[in-house]
Amino acid sequence: MVLAPRIEIKQSQKLMMNPQMQQAIQLLQLTNVQLTDMLTREMEQNPFLAFDAQHYREAGGEKGAPQERAVRVQGTSGAGLGADVVAVRVDFSAGESSDTPQRLEQTLVDTPSFSAHLIGQIGEELKHREEAALALELVGWLDDDGYLRETDAEICNTLEVEPSLLIQTLSQLQGFTPSGVFARNLSDCLRLQLLAQGSLTPTHSALLENLDLLGRGDLGALAAAAQIAVEDLPPYLQNIRALDPRPAASFEAQAESVALPDIVVLEGESGWQAYLNEATLPSVLVLERDWEEMATRKITDDERNFMKANVQSARWLKKATQQRAATLLRVARAIVGRQQGFLNQGMMALEPLVLRDISQALELHESTVSRSASGKLVQTPKGVFYLKDLFSTALGGKGGKGGKDGKRGSNTKATSSAAIKARIAEAVAEEVTHISPLSDEALVALLGEAGIEVARRTVAKYRKALNIGSSAQRKRAAKIARAATNK
Repeated sequence: MVLAPRIEIKQSQKLMMNPQMQQAIQLLQLTNVQLTDMLTREMEQNPFLAFDAQHYREAGGEKGAPQERAVRVQGTSGAGLGADVVAVRVDFSAGESSDTPQRLEQTLVDTPSFSAHLIGQIGEELKHREEAALALELVGWLDDDGYLRETDAEICNTLEVEPSLLIQTLSQLQGFTPSGVFARNLSDCLRLQLLAQGSLTPTHSALLENLDLLGRGDLGALAAAAQIAVEDLPPYLQNIRALDPRPAASFEAQAESVALPDIVVLEGESGWQAYLNEATLPSVLVLERDWEEMATRKITDDERNFMKANVQSARWLKKATQQRAATLLRVARAIVGRQQGFLNQGMMALEPLVLRDISQALELHESTVSRSASGKLVQTPKGVFYLKDLFSTALGGKGGKGGKDGKRGSNTKATSSAAIKARIAEAVAEEVTHISPLSDEALVALLGEAGIEVARRTVAKYRKALNIGSSAQRKRAAKIARAATNK
């Protein structure tokens, strides 16, 4: 048998995604703030796309950053178009430069508040170009706590700098605010803070060198290491307890406090209801009359095709943003409708809820529900949460996995994992730690009394996820706290 090439016609089906479908998926998972940024960039390229003027003013758009300027575009009195609309133009004229002062100025625009705070100090305090350039690099090496964890050798090898330059630069950076930043470890962080306060003594230094003894609650060995009596420890321990082990935490809290919710939950006659946050939801307009006017002019075919493509893109983008808002509202209202107990009583009343429940109720794909909820903040009477925080798997009860050794008790009920975590956190917060802190077995029994049967290993896993130490660790911490308060 001889094999030879031949041409065949074959019919098949494939799922293809055109660019518009891909952009629609992208829009769905953007927050309102991210959507505004994306639309701003689109307006830079599309002359027929603009923000609604009244919405833009009410949202505080005219009070934007110095890098943004609002441009008023005169419109006509056509139907659906106001007297004027506002488009945003962003002018980033600064290009790449090897000059350190210009790098500092450009970096300040794009960095979060903690980094910007440090970079501002670098520009003011470090006068030598080499030190400022190295300091700017080191800011990116800091972890979430504000520590510089890498060794001198690792930094010098990676950045190809001399150890003497690194030591000289760090000696200045460790004097920056917040005190303790650029520390190499916890002991170094606390030492820098005491040094900044002018209260660092040899006794404090000895205590900081033996933090392991402090963590174990071995006050006798700690006093011996510091060469003082145990009864003289309290004032020193008070000073150490008053320090901040995470210098960058205050900036994280500040960044979270200014985050604006995408969804607002308000109480109505039929219970709690979700609404879109109009203050952050961008509203766009298509300049149809501008297109009609330009289309009547004598222009080349290339110019006409360019304008036609832009106006079609603007129309589709407006429709896509409206569809995104409608989908987000549907998903949010479905979630809020299932979590009325949480909105009335708090996290301990959070019902088990998974993506499949919402997708079946709304006849949407699970991926659509996931993208709609991803990253979206919701303002509730119990605080601001991510919309996905209102989802939680079920434990215990019929079909659950609760109970010791995977067995379910007849009197157990299905409870969300988030509600169980909340109950554990509340029980630990109310315990009398220095007398008898609750063990994992005691927490299992306490949950069982509420009709929630879970395994001890599950309680231990949730406790660790909540950053709650074991009963022995909590008892040692209480012992140290009592010692610090005894004068």
